[in-house]
Amino acid sequence: MAVWDGQRPLSERSVVAARGMQLQGLDFRFVAERVTAPTDWCFQEPHHLFVIHRRGHLKSMDIDFESGPSGQCLPRVGDVWVIPAEHRYAALAQGAMVGFCEIVMPTSVLGDRGLAPRVGHQDTLLHRLVERLAGQIPQDGAPATLLRQSLAETIQLHIADYYATNPRRSPAGIAGRELDRRAQQIVIDYLHSELDSRIDLDELAATVGMTARGFLPAFSAAFGTTPHQYLIEQRIQRAKTLLLATAASITEISCSVGFSTPSHFATTFKQRVGVSPTTYRNNL
Repeated sequence: MAVWDGQRPLSERSVVAARGMQLQGLDFRFVAERVTAPTDWCFQEPHHLFVIHRRGHLKSMDIDFESGPSGQCLPRVGDVWVIPAEHRYAALAQGAMVGFCEIVMPTSVLGDRGLAPRVGHQDTLLHRLVERLAGQIPQDGAPATLLRQSLAETIQLHIADYYATNPRRSPAGIAGRELDRRAQQIVIDYLHSELDSRIDLDELAATVGMTARGFLPAFSAAFGTTPHQYLIEQRIQRAKTLLLATAASITEISCSVGFSTPSHFATTFKQRVGVSPTTYRNNL
């Protein structure tokens, strides 16, 4: 068989598992696929597509890329394929089981900036961010939600900064803005009032009139940490107070400070404090 050129039927794909989510204007799809038989991978989409190879090895892979590299290319873990909008890409692959992440980015995210086609580009940072995001899929609760949103926003910023051609300066009022004392207090008050709730990154940024893109670096500069880490720390502090000042059970406390399960609360508490919630309560 040769790389698909429209002259023969596409081979049937054998997707074993697929999980998807939409975050910060991006669509993420984590896929495990069996490629023991020659398999066609073909794309020509109205949006930009990034494919990050996460696991598995191929015996062969031939590609045909419009206005891009073509020929043989065997992916390594951490390799990235960049398929710009409206570009035709076709590959014929064969191996065993492979896992990858597809990131769909609307063209509006980059505006008038373009993308150059890439195949087999090693990007350790993007790979690690994607792996961290994959690990958060089954997690529930506000900290996990905020972390997923922060990771997606960081991925978007990395792609725009690292892959986009003709980068432009961020509009005034989005990049370079700082959180003054009043803005910091607004953020603190909001987070403390929502410790037991699901916090949305866009809503948090909107409390001080910012977008998530500008808010993340401003928050880190002001507080020396991320919103996700700050939220967890405040929840642990409230839990410590409840453990000492009330007779509420560990389960009740874990729920009241926004953890999805008592076991998640106990694990996080011990990581932060050094002892379990029960030991902390009994020893102080």
